[in-house]
Order: sequence, then C-alpha cells, then structure tokens
Amino acid sequence: MSKSLQEWATGDGSTPPIVACAAWKGGDGKSTLARELAYLLGGVLVDGDWDAGCSSRSMGYRHEKFVRYPLKEAFEKGTTPVPIVGRRKADLIPSYPGLVDEQPPRDEVTDALEHWARDLGRPLVVDTHPGGCEMTYGAVNAADVVVVPAVMVKESLNALEGMVDELTDYPLLITPNKVSAPPPWARRRLASIVRRHGGPDGIPMGPLVHEESWITKRTLNLAISSEPVAKRADRFVESMDRLAKAVINYG
Repeated sequence: MSKSLQEWATGDGSTPPIVACAAWKGGDGKSTLARELAYLLGGVLVDGDWDAGCSSRSMGYRHEKFVRYPLKEAFEKGTTPVPIVGRRKADLIPSYPGLVDEQPPRDEVTDALEHWARDLGRPLVVDTHPGGCEMTYGAVNAADVVVVPAVMVKESLNALEGMVDELTDYPLLITPNKVSAPPPWARRRLASIVRRHGGPDGIPMGPLVHEESWITKRTLNLAISSEPVAKRADRFVESMDRLAKAVINYG
C-alpha cells in the first residue's frame, strides 16, 4: 500500500527519513535530482559536495561572502545547523570548499545526519560528492534510500557497475537519467547491472528521466518543480513527482 508524504516524513516516529543522492561519476545529474527531491519531499537539503558546481552555489549560496560555515561548525561543535530557508526551493545546509580536507570520519557523518534529522524533525536529502569519500560513505550509511542516477553512456555505466558491486547491501534506487535514445547495448548493460544484485527482481528502479538540455542553461536558482511550472518543464517535473513517490514507497 502506498504511503502519503506525511506518513513517510514522520519516519519510524523517532528519526525522519534520510535520502542520499549518490553517483561514482560526476556529471550524471545527481545534484539536480537532489535539489528537486528535497523540495518535493519537504526536506532539508544537506550539501556534501564542495566543488564549484555544487548544489549550494546553484541555489544562490556564495561561501566567499561568509567567514563562518554552518556545516563546519556543526561537525566541530556537535551541534545541529540551522538551515537557510528557501523560497520556491528547498531549505539548505550549505557546503564550503574546505570540506574536502575537513570531512569527519564516515561514522561521525552518519551519526550527525541522524541527529540533525531528529533535531530538525524533517527528512534530509543529502547531495554527495561524486565517488567514495568520508562524507559520501557517511551519507549512504545513514540513508533509508540511496538515489543513483544511471546515464546510458559507457563511462557512467562503468562507474555505476563499480558502485553497485561495492554497495550491494545498500537500499539503492537506480534511476535512468538524462535519457534520450539509448542504444540497445546500453539498455542491455543497465539491465545486467540491475539484475546482478538485489534478489530475484534485481535492484529497484526509479522512473526514467528524459534528457532536458535546457536545464544546464537555467540561471534561476529556484526549484524547477516550484509553482508556476514552466511549460517546457512539464515532462521533467512529472518525472520528479514519480521519483518522489518511488522514494516514499521504497521497500
């Protein structure tokens, strides 16, 4: 039986759900999915990516304007960061470049995320840095669902295969992303990756998300799914709505 957003958001009554968006290769659309999911799920977006193309910067946050960083202080002091309230976008706990050298051990990251979710009383959606690092491993360890974009090109599928083999026992939700007209070999390769783990039915799959070339040209830092939705975004927003439902009803 499907859950409502409210039922899902309350979690088990003690810790609201945590969603990680992760990929072992950059450029696969992970951050776009994370931003939209955080908005649609009413969650707080925790940005664990320190590169210049991170979600924080895409959402209008400029770390160079500040001398104190919420994520840094939260890890150092063991406190819960106060999210930046978004208008027509998710509330945000922003990242900063120094995180690359200041990541806590993965167990501390996991404990912190669970603590923050309880303190804030809201779901968390964590946008991770591409590949395996302490922040990313800590996020997937905490996650009730790990959303993994699958782009139908050789390099991305190679990275996906390695990620799936490494994270076999994790709650993965593989989502075909940036899909245009994938060749038959790519479809067969993805099917093989999905079937190799996850029981008789393989790893759960999210909805297909079409290639939307206009997204990379956007200058607005609002959620694409926020009202009013632009006409050209209808297909993408429908996919995000389906993905949010797949996250809510995972497992």
